[in-house]
Amino acid sequence: MEKKKKFNYLTIIAGLVLISLICLILYIAREYVIISALQKQYTQNQEDTDYQYHCAFITSSVTAFWDTAFESAREEGIPYGIYVEDFGKSLDLSYTTNDLLKMAIAANVDAIMIEANGEYSTTQLMNKAVEAGIAVSTIYRDNINSDRYSYTGINNVTIGYDYGSLALKYANDTDSNVMVILDSQEQDAESRLLVSGIGKALEEQRSDMKLDTMKLNNSNTFEVEESIREFLKNNHDKTDIVICTTLQQTQSVSQIAVDMNYVGDFIIIGSYQNDSVLEYLSSGVISANIVIDAAQMGKRAVDNLAEYLEYGHTSDYSQVDAHTLEQSDAIRQLNALQTETESETGKGA
Repeated sequence: MEKKKKFNYLTIIAGLVLISLICLILYIAREYVIISALQKQYTQNQEDTDYQYHCAFITSSVTAFWDTAFESAREEGIPYGIYVEDFGKSLDLSYTTNDLLKMAIAANVDAIMIEANGEYSTTQLMNKAVEAGIAVSTIYRDNINSDRYSYTGINNVTIGYDYGSLALKYANDTDSNVMVILDSQEQDAESRLLVSGIGKALEEQRSDMKLDTMKLNNSNTFEVEESIREFLKNNHDKTDIVICTTLQQTQSVSQIAVDMNYVGDFIIIGSYQNDSVLEYLSSGVISANIVIDAAQMGKRAVDNLAEYLEYGHTSDYSQVDAHTLEQSDAIRQLNALQTETESETGKGA
């Protein structure tokens, strides 16, 4: 009996070891495939493009905001001889930020612009890139624990103050409960600064305002929508102002307010813009939005890179502007888009 138990125990151990080895082999094979694919792509880019420097542009999401930022960076890089590549975009599969960082390091690019995060593994990879002689800068989201040379983005306290001021602009005397929806991908320090800015604006003008926060995983659309739906279902009559800090939140809150007939029950202050947001603004579902200048961010990031490549130093921080988008602005933009569409249709007729 003892021998049988011992045999079973050894069999289990051997099985676990075998499974671990298989997982390790699969992981190594995956890493090899990823790096090989990027190296092949990079070699092709070297042959097809005339440039002095190659910069990998790495973000964690695909949105109109990032499309604008990238296109601005790409165009700004041309006169400097900097080829800015939307890194990994032409690959068949979607990869994580860390995967793309590994690819960029393996491809031996000259520079990396990255929408950073606070993960330890990402920090280590950013530092590894710097050690390899790659110029690393952060855009929109910073990582102060890394060895990056520069950050181009927003001042969270300033943006927070703008959110708070805009909320108060549309609030009436009886509105007092403010809910701020934060992105869980933001580092805690960044979120605290943003909320601090909002609180400062509220305190300066309305001491009776109550400020609450909730964090949602912006990378999971279903989770965002379900969490917002549940919150509004239980609290819409107790919430006077909702401040959304991402595009996903803005769209979800607006659509849910329409679906559940909550329009007018609370004020929505949103973020960024696209066609659907413009429609919500023009119809009054959203009162106003804070829009960060994505084109300016891409341009300034490349200007800083060019200075760093030439002189070995540049500004540690470059602030990006933001502006307010309200109903009249949205109506004007939608009318302009309609006129442009009608003009193009007329040309094609």
